[in-house]
Amino acid sequence: MFSKASCLAISHHERWLVALFGLLAALRVFLFAAAFPFFSNGDEDLHFDLIVRYANGKLPRTFDVLTEKSLDYIAVFASPEFLQTPESFPDGKFPAPLWKQPREDAAPVIEVTKDAWKNEINWEASQPPVYYVVAAIWWNAGKFFGLRGIQSLYWIRFLNALLMSILVWLGFSSARAVSPECPSLRIGVSLLLAFIPQDVFYVLSNDVLSPICFGIVFVCLLRWFSKPPTVTLGAITGLAIAAAYLTKFSNAPLLVVAIIAVLAAVFLPLRRPSARPIAALLVMTLCAAIPIVIWMLWCRANFGDITGSTTKMVILDWTRKPFRAWLDHPIFSFRGLWIFWSELLARFWRGELMWHNRELSLSFADNFYAITSLIFVSIAFVGIWPGPTRLNFESKALTFAALAFWSSLAFLFMLSIMFDFGRCAFPSRAHPFFTSGRLISGALVPFALLYAYGVVDLVRRVAPRFPAWIVLALIAALASSFEIAVKHGVFASEHNWLHL
Repeated sequence: MFSKASCLAISHHERWLVALFGLLAALRVFLFAAAFPFFSNGDEDLHFDLIVRYANGKLPRTFDVLTEKSLDYIAVFASPEFLQTPESFPDGKFPAPLWKQPREDAAPVIEVTKDAWKNEINWEASQPPVYYVVAAIWWNAGKFFGLRGIQSLYWIRFLNALLMSILVWLGFSSARAVSPECPSLRIGVSLLLAFIPQDVFYVLSNDVLSPICFGIVFVCLLRWFSKPPTVTLGAITGLAIAAAYLTKFSNAPLLVVAIIAVLAAVFLPLRRPSARPIAALLVMTLCAAIPIVIWMLWCRANFGDITGSTTKMVILDWTRKPFRAWLDHPIFSFRGLWIFWSELLARFWRGELMWHNRELSLSFADNFYAITSLIFVSIAFVGIWPGPTRLNFESKALTFAALAFWSSLAFLFMLSIMFDFGRCAFPSRAHPFFTSGRLISGALVPFALLYAYGVVDLVRRVAPRFPAWIVLALIAALASSFEIAVKHGVFASEHNWLHL
C-alpha cells in the first residue's frame, strides 16, 4: 500500500492535467483514424454493413450477404493497401482511389469490385447491438448535417476520439478511488490509457466500446466496495453490465467477475447485510438481466442459440474438439504458453492492423509489451496480497482488477484449446492460438491500473523519493514512439481523409 511519502504530488491542478491527456488522446485517435483508409483488415467492412442496417432500422435476422447500400460505399472507397503490396499493380504502385478518378473510368472497376464483394457473408450479424446503435445514430447525425460519401465514413470513425477521451477519464476515476493518496498512480493510469497504441480505435469496430462499458462497471464496483450501495448505484451498475454484454460477448468473463464482486461486497461483511444493499442488488439484477435476456431470446429465435455463435462457427469452419483432445495443444508447454502470452499482450497493446500485407509491428516493441506486462502485473498481484491482515479497500479493488484481467486471458486460452480451427486463417490449425487482443479490450482499465500499480510499487521499493509517474510517462512515450515508427507510412496514403 502506498504512503504519502512514496507517492509525491505532481500538481495542484490534477484534473486539468488529466483533461489535457484526454484531449491529446482524442487528437491522436483522430489523426490515425484519418490516416488509415477504408476498409481495414479488422472486418471493418462487416461492421460498417451492420451500422448501415441499424441506421435503416433493420436488425439482422440471419447471416446474410452484404447489403447493396454497403457495397455502394465499399466498392468505391475500399483501399487495397491493407492486404496487398504495391508490386501487385502496374508500375509497382497502388492505383489512384476510385473516388478521385473520372466517373467514366471508375464505373467499370466499381462494378467489378461490387461483383467480387457481393457474396461475402456478414458473419458478424449476430453481434450484440449497442455499438451499432450508437454508431448508426452518430452516422445519421453526420448525414443530417450534410456529410456524404467518404466524409460520412470518417465521421463514424471520429466517434472513437470521443470514446478515447472518456476512457482516459474512467481510468483516472478508478485510480483515484483505489488510491486517493497516490497521484503517481492516477497520472500513470491516465497516461497509459491516453497513449496505448491500440489501433482498433482507428477503425470501425464494436471492440472500441467495450473498455468504456466495462470501465463504467469497474468504477461502479469500486463504489460498492467503499460505501453502502444505493438503489441508483444498483441501477447504473446493472445498466452498465447490460451495455457491456450487449456490446461484445467476449466481455462475459469480465461481467462474471463483476457479479461475483458485487455479491462479495453485499454478503461477505461480518454484519448481516441491511435492506439497502439488498435493494440495490435486486435493482442491479433487474437492470442487467432484462436487456440481456431479451437479446438472448432474440438470438435464439433468429440465429439458433442464445449467443448466435453456432452458425458463425460453421461459417468460419470451427468445430469443437472432444474434451480428451484439449490437452493435446502446444499451449501446454513453456514455449507454447509464451507464444500465447507474448502475441496476445502485444496485440492487446498495439492492435492487429496490417499494411501492405504485413502486420504493423516491431519485434522489439512486442517483446517490450509482453515482458513489462508480465513483470508489472505480477508485481501488482503479489503486492496486493501480502497477508490477510491487509485486505483493505485497496486490496479488494485491485484483486477485482486482477481477476477481471486474468478472466479475459482465460477466456481466450479456453477458446484456443476448445476448437479445431479448420480452414480459418487466424487462428489456424497450424497456429492454434487465439491472440486477438482487441477481443479483450474491455479489460483495458483494470489492466492499466494493475500495470501502473506494479510500476509505482517497484519504484517505491527501489527509490522511495523518485516520482513513479516519470517512469510511466517514459513508458507511454516509448509506446508512442513505437507506434509512430510502424504506422507513419499510412499518412502518405492517397486513399485517406488527409488527402481528400
